[in-house]
Amino acid sequence: MKKSFRLALLVCASFVGLAFAGPALAKYDPSLTIEQTSYKLGAATTADVFIAISEDADPTAKLTIFSPVGYNANLGAAPGTKIGAVVAVVKAKALGGALLPLAGDVLVANPADPTIIAASTRCTGKATHSTIWVLNTSLQGQTVAIPVFVDTAGPLVTMQVCLPSPDIPEASGGAKFGAQLVLADFTVKGVFTNAGTTGGYEWAGIYTPYTPGTGTPNPAGTVEWRTYVGLPTSLTLKKAKAKRGFKLVGQLKVAGLGLGPPSNVHLNLYAGKKAKPAPNAISLAAGKRVGRSGRLPASGKYSMARRSVKFATFFQTRFENYGTECSGPSPSGLPVPCKGEDIAAITSNQIKVLKPKKKRR
Repeated sequence: MKKSFRLALLVCASFVGLAFAGPALAKYDPSLTIEQTSYKLGAATTADVFIAISEDADPTAKLTIFSPVGYNANLGAAPGTKIGAVVAVVKAKALGGALLPLAGDVLVANPADPTIIAASTRCTGKATHSTIWVLNTSLQGQTVAIPVFVDTAGPLVTMQVCLPSPDIPEASGGAKFGAQLVLADFTVKGVFTNAGTTGGYEWAGIYTPYTPGTGTPNPAGTVEWRTYVGLPTSLTLKKAKAKRGFKLVGQLKVAGLGLGPPSNVHLNLYAGKKAKPAPNAISLAAGKRVGRSGRLPASGKYSMARRSVKFATFFQTRFENYGTECSGPSPSGLPVPCKGEDIAAITSNQIKVLKPKKKRR
């Protein structure tokens, strides 16, 4: 199973509805980071969905992910089709708060399965959807299947997930092992196609916590986190001559987003003996991070001087871990406070640099 860089970090290291009223929360800080395999206009893309929530935050009752307006989606895959992979980390309250990894496949569910129908009704209030996926993971030898209820809502695709409370007994509908979601990373392949018009697009995640210590949602604590995607986005890399060693040069372009101050953007440089040294949406880093560019100007152009290599080496640059301010109303149309917005990461093409030949005397 291919894993993203974030999935590797995860490994190392029932169901309720949504309304808008209730008591205030103590702490709740979920985020949503989406990385795509392509940022070309009109291109099919695999989406890598990364969710992170602090260990000491209130547990999550429900989350809904909204695709960007203008994207197209193929929701017609047959039941049993594998469309991705998933890894997650949960805090097992029944096991002293131990952090446990889960892993498995993302499959298209059988909509006629009585268990799926019952879960759908509890989570969304209806039994049928455009399609249903299941994050089919295992935890200490036990299967933990998490349904994702997928629908079209006007120009959007919505993906709803409900989680059992870790604070009530499993016999009463609570989570196995008192499991509370901390991190989750799953990919969705063969579903989404990018919009065909140049501009900025947003994925949005709407999260509702439980009231701590109960199985009751706290709708007043509902928050939003977004990911900004510029279409098109590109990051190029090539080798250039230098008096000593060589230079790595290229350009980052993110449609609709300026890269000059105060953005303070730098690129990470990855290198290694194996191909694809940098991580991307669907694969691990085969190499390691070996440097960082200077601050990029508004043009996005960069140059990094390097010494001659001692063996054949692959290089890639990567734009990652940058955010921006939420602007405008929620893409979901819901009156929910937005707590932050990530900018989708991108990895450059790779180049191979050979050891210089010895000069003949």
